[in-house]
Amino acid sequence: MKGFLEVIICMTLMGLGRLQDSRCPDICSCSSGVVDCYGRGLYFIPEDVDEDIHTMLLAYNKISALKMLSFHKSQYLHRLEIQNNLISTIDPQAFKNLQNLSYLDLSSNQLTTLKPEVFMPLTNLKTLNLGNNRMARLPRNVLEPLGNLTTLYLHNNALIGLRVDILYNLPVLTQLRLDGNPWACTCQIQYLLSWMIDNADKIHEKERTLCGVPKYLNQYPIIEIERDSFDHCQDFFTLYEYLYFLLIGMALFLGSIILCLAMGSLVVFYERLLQKGQRKPHVYKKRTVRKRESITNGQHIPECRI
Repeated sequence: MKGFLEVIICMTLMGLGRLQDSRCPDICSCSSGVVDCYGRGLYFIPEDVDEDIHTMLLAYNKISALKMLSFHKSQYLHRLEIQNNLISTIDPQAFKNLQNLSYLDLSSNQLTTLKPEVFMPLTNLKTLNLGNNRMARLPRNVLEPLGNLTTLYLHNNALIGLRVDILYNLPVLTQLRLDGNPWACTCQIQYLLSWMIDNADKIHEKERTLCGVPKYLNQYPIIEIERDSFDHCQDFFTLYEYLYFLLIGMALFLGSIILCLAMGSLVVFYERLLQKGQRKPHVYKKRTVRKRESITNGQHIPECRI
């Protein structure tokens, strides 16, 4: 009987110890590795959570930014939902230590751009939802670390174009949403169109993925444009390449002006030196003529002739 009581007491103490060690934000609810902060009016990512949680629900709050090391204590996190917040900036180190994360929902925020290195720690991510934001472009290498990504949502943003090599760097991608963007159906979209035709089974809502410009193609499904419609297109520069060459041209123009001013200043300086030299009075020295017959060792005595 005594031994049984000791076992009960020991188990009770262990249970109390676990309860004391368990941490959960006061405003949230936690159970079985899930931290539920859904719609609690949070302005920041809660920090006082257990290290072994696997799911964090932060949707419908007022979080405006994901700062550096926001989740560094949650290395076992598998699912992270931060949709319907006010997030406009994400620090490049915000997702550090989340190498086990497989699901990330950032939809319905206020993102306009992403740093190229922001997703580097998320090597095991399988689902990424960036829909319903304000992004006008994606950096070229931003999704390159996500080699295991199978689902990508980019719908309802401000994208007018998308570099197709971003999609080629996602070898296991099976689901993609591009609808709700004002796509520019010009020569620049021909490579994306080719990818879409070759991978039509991967694109959800492809009939609703419409052109925004030019005007005569407004609201026309991209997938229905014929490939040969771009036969007239030659090799062209992108907008950023045009800006790059424009900046180079302006730099060369300004450099040539500065060089001309410097050369002109040197010429003017040289001319002034010449003029100054011409105005300097010339001193003539009287030439001394020495005649042998006029030089004597004493006074000059006239020679008498008889």
